[in-house]
Amino acid sequence: MPDPRILRAFEHVSVALALVAGVAIALLAVLITIDIVGRDFFGVSVQGTDEIGGYVLAVVGELCMALTLMRRGHPRIDLFFRIFPQGLRNGLNALAQITIAGFAIFMAWHAWGELQTTLRFGAITNTPLQTPLWVPQAIWVAGMGFFALTACLTSAHALYLLVTDPAAVSRFYGSPTVDEEVGHYVDPVDAERTDARD
Repeated sequence: MPDPRILRAFEHVSVALALVAGVAIALLAVLITIDIVGRDFFGVSVQGTDEIGGYVLAVVGELCMALTLMRRGHPRIDLFFRIFPQGLRNGLNALAQITIAGFAIFMAWHAWGELQTTLRFGAITNTPLQTPLWVPQAIWVAGMGFFALTACLTSAHALYLLVTDPAAVSRFYGSPTVDEEVGHYVDPVDAERTDARD
């Protein structure tokens, strides 16, 4: 079984990465505002705002994917899921984690290959900033790699629970109930989830 301390550590890191992504979006909004004001009132422009914006939007998704996974935020089509027997739901929830892990590994592997190609050719953008492409791609690969590791860890945990405590699979990895979703906004600290991991 994955050590609960490792699960908590991964969750803490995923929260930190999500905060970094949030700060990056906020800074991008400030930069865009400065660029708009500069162009409208002073006739000057911050060069590369659109390029930087593209990089930020490309990497923030990867930085937040692990936290979304651990907080059960990925969308699910569960129209008929809740009428299935509990045992089947537990197995499908574990299978969902394994499927996400496989997808994440596939994406991380191809992201790493893309980064290697960029490093081999020393590619830079054909823009005024002349950005070395390995810089945004490295952040992208790191985010995707962490997501893949997190998905593998949660998959191992889901399989362990499926054998030792099947009902816990849905609690940890099933779709959130309405009460849980409301409670997330009323009390952002997910105390029940943390206590269960202890």
